[in-house]
Amino acid sequence: MKVIIYRVLAVWLAGCSLAACSSATPQREAVKQPALSEYPLHYYTQQLADSLFAQVPAQSTLARPAAEIAVASFLPVNSLSLAEADEVQKQLANQLSESMLTHARQRGFVVYDYRLRGQLLLQADHEQALSRQLADIGNLSDADTLLVGTYTVMEDGMLLNARLISIRNKQVLAAASGYVPHNVLWSRQEVGKRGDKLYRQRYSGEQR
Repeated sequence: MKVIIYRVLAVWLAGCSLAACSSATPQREAVKQPALSEYPLHYYTQQLADSLFAQVPAQSTLARPAAEIAVASFLPVNSLSLAEADEVQKQLANQLSESMLTHARQRGFVVYDYRLRGQLLLQADHEQALSRQLADIGNLSDADTLLVGTYTVMEDGMLLNARLISIRNKQVLAAASGYVPHNVLWSRQEVGKRGDKLYRQRYSGEQR
């Protein structure tokens, strides 16, 4: 009889010990990796533009004149400079400004491109109307509002912040935030999969 009692007690203690271990070390939930984005960059900038431009009128009224906009490249929020950014970030920063310029004009705003050369440059195989060299650029535009933006690199993408700022008094006329997944700028040939995780792979085979 004593043997049976000892065995039952041992089993009960072992069960308690397992339960205690289970409660002390809970199972970690598997982190789901984001799937490849099904949408191009234009989709995400359109959402950002909808939120931003809804705050200002595209047509002048007696109470408030419409903004006449020039657009600048998006910049990393901490440094406010693309000097140390990699090529992917520079491409995204410039494409964001190009997309927002397009959205602004499509919504009826007056938009200026301050990169227009003073004279059209004729090359042997192409013509060049835009430039980033100050010596090539003509008179400054008549824009009274600047569309600027910043981005913050997150684990799976970039957090975007855009604002319309009055050039005359630096007043923020409108502001909006958005998000762009990293893989929007990745080609499917550059993306590999190991288990359930996505990673970017250079042509040389180096993984990011």
